[in-house]
Amino acid sequence: MLQITRKAVARRSGKDIMLFRLTDKSGAFVELLNYGATLVSAFVPDRKGRFANVILNYPNIEDYLSDTCYLGSTIGRFANRIGNAQFTLDGKTFHLDRNDGENCNHSGYSGFHQKIFDAEVQGDELALTAYSPDGEGGFPGNMKVTVCFSFRNHLLTIRYRASADCETLFNPACHAYFNLSGQKGSAFQHELHVNASEYLEADNHFLPTGKILPVSGTAFDFTQYRIIEQMAALKHDALTGYNAYYPVPGNDTVRRLASLKEAGSGRTMTVCSSMPGVLFYSGDYLCGEHQPFEGLCLEAQFFPDTPNHAHFPSCNILPGKQIEHVTCFQFEIL
Repeated sequence: MLQITRKAVARRSGKDIMLFRLTDKSGAFVELLNYGATLVSAFVPDRKGRFANVILNYPNIEDYLSDTCYLGSTIGRFANRIGNAQFTLDGKTFHLDRNDGENCNHSGYSGFHQKIFDAEVQGDELALTAYSPDGEGGFPGNMKVTVCFSFRNHLLTIRYRASADCETLFNPACHAYFNLSGQKGSAFQHELHVNASEYLEADNHFLPTGKILPVSGTAFDFTQYRIIEQMAALKHDALTGYNAYYPVPGNDTVRRLASLKEAGSGRTMTVCSSMPGVLFYSGDYLCGEHQPFEGLCLEAQFFPDTPNHAHFPSCNILPGKQIEHVTCFQFEIL
C-alpha cells in the first residue's frame, strides 16, 4: 500500500506550497512539490541495500521559486523549443514568449513549472491540477491539466491529462535530473541505452532542421549501453554534452524509450512512455547549486518545434476531448 504524506513548506499568492512524500512498501520514496508539480527526490536502494536520492534538488524552497534550470519541474504546455516563438494553427499565427533568444523554450514565462497546483489524493495516486487561461504565454485555449503521480515497487508513474476549449498544443515533460550514484559529482560516467536508431538533426539553437538522421557511426549512437563521456568525446559540435532528441517507434503505446545505469551503485533506471520519443540532455547548463553534468535528463516528450514541421507527429488536442500521456521511471539493481 502506498503511503502519501504532506506538509506545508511555504505560501505564495495566497496558496500553500506543499511537500508530498509517496512511500512504497519497501521504504523507498519520492518527494514532490505542488509548485510546478516538481519532483524533489527519489530515494531508492543500491546493490547493498543503501538508500540514496538519485534526483538533483535544492536545499531550500526559495531556490525552487527562483530556479532557471527547471529542476524536477513538470514542463508545459509545450516542452522544449518552438522556433521564432510562433506557430500557425488553423490558419492563425500565435506569437509566444521569446525567452530563449528569438525562440520560446519550455512555454515561456508562464509555464506549468511556475504554477501552484491543487492537490488531491485519489487512492494510490497524488493528483495535481492546474489551469492555464487562453493566451497564457501566447498559447490558445483555456486548458485544464492534471498530473498524477504514483510510486509502487520502485516504479514512478506520471500520468498527464489535459483538456481545452479549443484546438491547442499539449506536450508535457518531466524535467528531473538524475544521478544514479546518489552522490554529488558528475554523471558523465553513467551508461546510456536509447531504444532508437535515429535522432533529430539540430542547429546551434537546438532547433530541429527537420532532418531525421541514422545514429549509426555517430556520437549519438546509444543503441547499446555506452559510457556517455566516451561518446561525447566523438562529437564535433559546440556543446560538450548532449541536447538530442530520439524518436522511438511505437504508435502511442507505453514502451521502453531509454535506460541508464551506474556501475558503482548498481542502480539502473528505465524510462517508458506513450510519448513519441525522448530528449537526452546532459545538464550542460546547470548552474548555482549544481554544476554542469551533475545530473542527466531523459525527457519523454513530442518532437521539439513540432507545430512548425508538418512531418512530425502532432501534439494537438481537440476541444472537449481529454488526452492522456504516460511516462514511467523504473528503478532497479544490476
